[in-house]
Amino acid sequence: MRSRGRIAKVRLKAEVAEGLSRLSELDGQYGDILAVLDENAAYRRVVEQIRELLSFDVSWVGVPTDDQIVLRSFVGARARSLNGVVVAAGQGLGGQVLASRRLRSVRDYFSARSITHQFDAQVRPEGLRGMIAVPMMVGNRMFGVLYGANRRPMHFSDRTISAMVEAATGGARAALVAERARHLAEVAVHEERRRLAVELHDSVGAVLFTITAQARGLGDRGGFDDDLRQRLVAIEQRAGEAAAKLRESLRVLHASPQEVALGVALRADCHSFEERTRVPARVLIADLPNLHPSRVKALIESVREALVNVEKHAQASSVVVTVCTGDGGVYASVVDDGVGLAPRKSDAGLGLEAASDRLERVGGRLTLTENDEGGLTFRAWVPR
Repeated sequence: MRSRGRIAKVRLKAEVAEGLSRLSELDGQYGDILAVLDENAAYRRVVEQIRELLSFDVSWVGVPTDDQIVLRSFVGARARSLNGVVVAAGQGLGGQVLASRRLRSVRDYFSARSITHQFDAQVRPEGLRGMIAVPMMVGNRMFGVLYGANRRPMHFSDRTISAMVEAATGGARAALVAERARHLAEVAVHEERRRLAVELHDSVGAVLFTITAQARGLGDRGGFDDDLRQRLVAIEQRAGEAAAKLRESLRVLHASPQEVALGVALRADCHSFEERTRVPARVLIADLPNLHPSRVKALIESVREALVNVEKHAQASSVVVTVCTGDGGVYASVVDDGVGLAPRKSDAGLGLEAASDRLERVGGRLTLTENDEGGLTFRAWVPR
């Protein structure tokens, strides 16, 4: 009996251990998914991972805003003296990384002559000495500065440097994916708002217009006593007031924040293009940068002209619209698999010339190139 009891206990312990292992695995997977959807979670994830991997006393990130970084996402900190500190380019260790976009480290923060020391008062409560900072880069874009530090002077080994660089790159990619996911979610929300605005306009707006017209028509016919005529006038006035309020609400619903206006408009235009032509049109948005409204408008109108050109002349079976950053600005491209440039008619040239003029007025440009596999690439560019 005792033997059976021991066996049961062993099995129970094994099952518990297996359950805890699965729970830990699920927790890790949940963290990975969250890091893909949330920029803050992406930063937190890489900070936790690098501290655990390299046994730092404290790790954190500096998130860039213009030409400075804000320190946050601390793991292992004893005080809050560094949380929220703003570091300008060239200042301290992280400011050097921001300015040079290169890894920097110091054996002893307080005695280092290679850095400025205006943050000593904030660093001292943590007792940090050896410190390393690495840029979090994707291409030419910086997503932050990843820090690791210990409470003793130390040199950092090649293994530590290599692991920091790898973690910083992975963290930057996660932040980029999270940013794009957030932008796409915002685009989807505002697309739904615009759809609701159209439905309300077509339904409630039409009802209010009918009420107003019928009340006015009855009042104009005459033959009613003063009390009934006053009621008809009141109905007409209230319906008119309700229609005015509805128009204002629709205007707010239909408006898109500037940072997602480009994506919302391009998706709407491609949807309309598909409905008119039955030709599939995909939208691929690598970035949704914040542009001046005049430049957003120029890109939207230029892509719209390109889609009209494809509809009339290209004889295409598919279209892809892409938005990405490059050359210090933003590109919006329309690629089709149609007949190319030569067979297109003269009115196509007039429309594209107008699009080119529109872009040039905001400092942009238009290029047309024939694709190797057939079709045409229309590429509009505006500066940021």
